[in-house]
Amino acid sequence: MRERVTGNLYANETYGFQMYKPPTWQLVEGARSVLPGAITALGTSDQTTYLLIGRQPIEKSFASDIDATNRHLQNTLDNFRALGEKKIVISGEPAVEKRFRVSVEQHDWSGVAVFFQHDGHLYTIFGMTSADSDLVQIQENVISRAISSLQFAKQ
Repeated sequence: MRERVTGNLYANETYGFQMYKPPTWQLVEGARSVLPGAITALGTSDQTTYLLIGRQPIEKSFASDIDATNRHLQNTLDNFRALGEKKIVISGEPAVEKRFRVSVEQHDWSGVAVFFQHDGHLYTIFGMTSADSDLVQIQENVISRAISSLQFAKQ
């Protein structure tokens, strides 16, 4: 994996995208096993906020692959509660954003999963932050900013 961090910019040279990296975030080794096809993971050193990006070939259809990944998240995370879904745009591509809450080791977490297609692959961006703090809304906004900043290099 060829990736680099320069100031507040994360660049994945292997897959040709870059995005905003919040100042306190760093690359997280080992977190890639959480999401099928994970290619990178970023997060805070206190382990209260994570952002993972996954990439996998589209197997059936965009909608069925989203459903399969969504089922995996629901089966993996305790007390999964869907909070809503909306359509957004990531790097010029239509995307689906799903917000949720889960419990992990008896702590409440706020999460978002964003799905979009690019070059015949399904990309999943999965962000979670601890909801046990008054800072949850701020961290949700930071995650949203990082997700919306993702841009693929022009081909």
